[in-house]
Amino acid sequence: MFTNISWSNYIIAVSVLLVIWYLILVFKFYYAELKQIISGEKKIKILSFGNRSKRNLSKPISSSFSESFDTLEDAEELSDRVLQVIEESTERNLSPTEFQNYLRLVLEEYPYVKISSLRENINNFIVSECEKHPQLPLTYEQVDSLWEETI
Repeated sequence: MFTNISWSNYIIAVSVLLVIWYLILVFKFYYAELKQIISGEKKIKILSFGNRSKRNLSKPISSSFSESFDTLEDAEELSDRVLQVIEESTERNLSPTEFQNYLRLVLEEYPYVKISSLRENINNFIVSECEKHPQLPLTYEQVDSLWEETI
């Protein structure tokens, strides 16, 4: 009886029927939402976590992701330490080599900043602060190499 229907025709027919069935279900249960989306009153939310976004507005984002923001806190601490190193080096009139060694020692204390994306920001910060003090000349390449070298 069903010998004249091939498997490919059967799969195509079942697939078409499934698509029609799911379209009927979508229109039955989500008609109001579809109407709002089509009219532009509502936008499509791909990933929704309910009221989570409203909760995050009232508290700092670092409290939600404490582990990942430890590096941010380290970077802020490192920037303060870099300012101290630069000020101390200018007060003591350190040579550029001594200054680089001192800075290298400070950078080694922050290994997580070294492997993070904040490294570029710290490098730019160091270069901009060194430009304010002509006795401490450092280029971006020199600062970047300080992270890799060890004393």
